[in-house]
Parts: sequence; C-alpha cells; structure tokens
Amino acid sequence: MNRRSKGFAVGDERGSVLLLGVGFVIVCLLAIAVVTDVSAAFLQRRSLMSMADAAAIAGAQAIDQDAYYADGASIGTRLDPGLVRAAALGHLVRTNASTTIPGLQVNGISSDGVHVLVALSSPLRLPFFGSIYQELAKVEASARLDYRPSP
Repeated sequence: MNRRSKGFAVGDERGSVLLLGVGFVIVCLLAIAVVTDVSAAFLQRRSLMSMADAAAIAGAQAIDQDAYYADGASIGTRLDPGLVRAAALGHLVRTNASTTIPGLQVNGISSDGVHVLVALSSPLRLPFFGSIYQELAKVEASARLDYRPSP
C-alpha cells in the first residue's frame, strides 16, 4: 500500500455524523418551538372561553326582577337585554379582563330575552413565532347561555 491510498477518498464519510447531529438538533428545537406555540395558542383560547363563559353567566343573572318576584322562575320571566349587557361588561371590568388578556376586545354582548351571547377576541400571542403571526391572527371565543325557566 502506498501513502496515497490511506488519504481521504472521494466517497469519504468523515464529518457526516456531525452534520446529521446538528440537523437533528435543529429539527428538535423547531419541534419544541412549534409545540410550545401551539400550546400557548390553545391556553389563550381556553382562557378567553372561560372569560366569555363567566361574562355570560353574569349577564344571565340580570333577569327582570319584578317579573321574577311576581311570577317566580316562569316563562314570563325574561332577561332584560340592557341589564344583561351592563352585567356582562361589569363582570369583565371587575375581573380586570383587559389586564389579564392584553388586547381584549368585546365583539358583542347580546340577549333576546331568552339567550345570552358573549363574543370576545384578542390578538394571538406566541412565545417563539409571535412576531410573525401577531398581526395576522386573532383568538376568538364566544359563550351562549340559554335561560330556561321552570315550567
């Protein structure tokens, strides 16, 4: 054997394991970032849904008290839309919802006397890719509560 045959050959694989290792680490870090951002979006939506549920419950407690005390919880007892909106907004203010979820927007609070609908939204806040999607995406949640009086 001469000295030339012991040198590097054209098909030499030295260093390829290092490249594969670096590639694997990059893929793992990207997967961790994606899973973290998806989890953050899920938790943000869940928090928004919880807030909408609580506001809908607070709004549903604004029944027409005169009819309630006169007839009890019957079909004649209806929700007062003005009181529903005021109670739901009051709940959001009392619980400091805008500081809990930055950028919180109340898309709508409505009642037809039987149903309460609360719709909220906020900009999507992601830990890793937030700067990319902050302007593009919003998280929305709504809650509907049906007032069913006793027969």
